[in-house]
Amino acid sequence: MKRAKQFRPVGAPTRQEQKREADRWRGNAADRGYNHRWSKARDTFVARNPLCIGCLAMGRSIAATVVDHVDPHHGDPEKFWDTTMWQPCCKWHHDSVKQQLERLYASGRVPLSELWLNSKTAVRVATESGKTGA
Repeated sequence: MKRAKQFRPVGAPTRQEQKREADRWRGNAADRGYNHRWSKARDTFVARNPLCIGCLAMGRSIAATVVDHVDPHHGDPEKFWDTTMWQPCCKWHHDSVKQQLERLYASGRVPLSELWLNSKTAVRVATESGKTGA
């Protein structure tokens, strides 16, 4: 079955154009430090920490596929390479729960310590989301 086209007003940018504009604004992945060196470090970290800490906190054993920077680095190389602030997680925890936690942190509603995916706030956010994770 063919999908219906999404409505896009005349003159509005396409999704590809929006992504290109975002890259111009924040830099592409390589500009932000996600290069070959990062790939090797990430692979080593996941090999040493194979399970998602968010899922473990919820009583599940799900493989980690993402290395998350607990403290958002915003391009700061010192924060980017601080391995004490890395956490192994599944894609669901990274893309859903962590994003909600970062919004709470940015608004001053939770401290940095609650950005760990095994924190009480993270477990509450994951439970309230209605999904059980990966």
